[in-house]
Amino acid sequence: MNAPRRRALLAVPALLALASCDIPTTGVVEAGAPASGVRPITPVYFLHDDALVAVPRTTAWPGDAGDAVRLLLRGPTPGEAGKRLTTAIRERRATPASPVPTAPEPGGQPVPSDPQGQPPTGEPTDPQGQPPTGEPTDLPRAAADGEPTDLQGQPPTDEPVADVRGDRITLRLPLGTGPLSRIATRQVICTAAAAHRVTAPSAAPVTVEVTDGSGWRVGGTDQGCPSL
Repeated sequence: MNAPRRRALLAVPALLALASCDIPTTGVVEAGAPASGVRPITPVYFLHDDALVAVPRTTAWPGDAGDAVRLLLRGPTPGEAGKRLTTAIRERRATPASPVPTAPEPGGQPVPSDPQGQPPTGEPTDPQGQPPTGEPTDLPRAAADGEPTDLQGQPPTDEPVADVRGDRITLRLPLGTGPLSRIATRQVICTAAAAHRVTAPSAAPVTVEVTDGSGWRVGGTDQGCPSL
């Protein structure tokens, strides 16, 4: 028996042994792509004993501040409420298309009503119906300067919409959501900024301006927002 034939016969048992161990003999086999469909966690901010806490949620559009705030406006889930999580964001109020006039005064002039359908009292009130506390809001410079955004001139929507420019977010809430208390505003700002950081991490603070299209607006940064 010549040498080439002897080597071929000796190779047969080795190939059979590899096949019996389920080891492929055709070279490297690709294992396939990694698992997909896992959505990143987005923090949504609720309250526990009047303190901000970050609650892990998943959104349909990771990194979309508007989508994260939409979850926030829905409030805690039953399971979260069972853990004493609450929200300071009240239910959206009705917004009539135009003021409803009331009965005229003795002089014959009608008394205009406010958006809630009540006659004016002569004293401004905060969202809870109490006189203002005089506490200043941390409105960012862009809002004070009237910097235009893509949201200006657009009709109000029933869902939160965000316009993002770098680390600055202009967030329009559904008409009738604001004005918000300070802690409710922090819920919105922290939630919007945290969603933005999911896909755009940055060492700089994220600035968020919040409005509901009614002329009310307030702003601040995510400095001090608790993490998960």
